[in-house]
Formats: sequence, structure tokens, C-alpha cells
Amino acid sequence: MFLNWGAEVFKWKLLANYMMPVSYKLATKSTLAGVAASVFTPFRVGTYFGKAAMFPHKYRAKGLILQLFNSIAMFEVNFFFGLLFIGILGTVASEPIFGIDKDLLSTIGFIGAGMVLVFWYLFVNVRVLLSTFDKWKITSNWRKYFDLVNDKRYTNLSLTLIFVSVARYLIITYQYVLAYEVFGVGIEGWETFVAAGTLFFVFQFIPVFNAVEFGVMRTTLLSLILTTFGLLEELTPQITLSITLASFFIWLINLAIPSLIGSVFLSQIKVLKES
Repeated sequence: MFLNWGAEVFKWKLLANYMMPVSYKLATKSTLAGVAASVFTPFRVGTYFGKAAMFPHKYRAKGLILQLFNSIAMFEVNFFFGLLFIGILGTVASEPIFGIDKDLLSTIGFIGAGMVLVFWYLFVNVRVLLSTFDKWKITSNWRKYFDLVNDKRYTNLSLTLIFVSVARYLIITYQYVLAYEVFGVGIEGWETFVAAGTLFFVFQFIPVFNAVEFGVMRTTLLSLILTTFGLLEELTPQITLSITLASFFIWLINLAIPSLIGSVFLSQIKVLKES
């Protein structure tokens, strides 16, 4: 948990320093406030407002834009590994997946992962895309919020965001491997790793309210992934219980505890606004 959120705090501090000097203490408060705000909103959109709200009022608009860059980096990492793992699962499946030929699904996964690498390149070289902002009046006023990309340090920053996002992704995924071992799900570590990565990919398209999810949706999706791709021959009550306990434990560690701490920091918003 500390490695997971520590990586997120590190990324957020790097970004936030582009608008004002930010200590690790403030970056931590802002990050956890974002977690607290996100658990009650679909697709975790509250993260943007929770993080930005911890800064003085004049910096909040730019804070939203900076969080957009942060989210895009993690989003692209999720997409890359999710599609890659779907490709891998297609190679080990023994029958069609939801009516789709397993070889075709595997090919789609691998090609999709390759296409995401193109978006990684565009993320690093986003200055090319933002030049179009000046061509339309409706977007020209937004250009001032994207000064970050004109900084000479942006290339190194964007690469750091991607690499740290990859590290964080691997940490979160490995948590499932550890939890499945502890609760005795009974599958190989690499199978858990790949299934969890596929879960993260699917999870991005589901408007889940994490505050009341308790890991139930994760249990359902993981059970479906494991059985559909043949990683589990039979979903027994014992295995279902083990997956449920593991999913709840990860939900508790990664979301419940950080959001409770973050809710305390959210109470400071009015004080910060007055300053």
C-alpha cells in the first residue's frame, strides 16, 4: 500500500511543482483527498476535484489540468497492459471467448497494445497536438492552462510519469498475487497477475462507486475472467470465498483506509481557500 500510494504521491508532487512549490506533505494530503473524493463518484472523477481543492483557490484550475496529465499516463499504462494480457490469455484459452475466436482475440489484444505505444509517444510529444488549440477560438482560451508542455523539462517529466505509472501498476497487480496466495485461491502467480491486469482494463469502463463496492465487483469480474479463459476449471464455493476475501482485503488496503485518511484532509478545504 505504501509503495502504491507513495508512487502516486511522487508523480503528483512532480506535476504540482509546475504551478507552486509543493512539499511531500502537501502532495500526500492532496493525493489522499483525491482518493476520498473519488470513492463516491463514478469512474473516480472526484479525484480531480479532491486533489485540486487542497491547493489555494487561484491554482485549482491548473491543478485539474495537471491531474489530467497524471490520469492520462496511468490510463495509457492500464490500456497497454490490459490489452497485452488479453492477448496472452487468448493464447492459453481452449475455446472461443464470448463467441470470439481465441486466436483472433489474442491478435486484437497484441495489436491493441502496440497501438497504445503510439499514444505513449504522443503523450511525450503532446506539444504537436496542442498546437491545434490556437486554431479555434473556443479552445484558444484553454491554451494558457497547458503551459506545462512548453517547458523544456516536459519530455523528462512525461517519461517519468509513464515509468512511475508502470511501476505503480505492477505493484498494484502484484498485490493480487500476494492476496491470492494468502487466501488460497489456488492458481499460479502469473495467472493471477494476468487476470488482475485484465480486471483493471475492464474496470475502466464500469462506473463503480468504490465506497460501497467492498470488492464485490472485483470478485465478480475476476471470477468471470478466470473461468472464461480456463484458468479455473470450476468455481467452487471455497474458491469463490477466497477470491471474495482477497478482493475485499485489497479494497480495504488500497481504497477504504486511504479514503478515510483523505476525508480528514478534505475538511481543510475552506481554510486553504481563505488563505
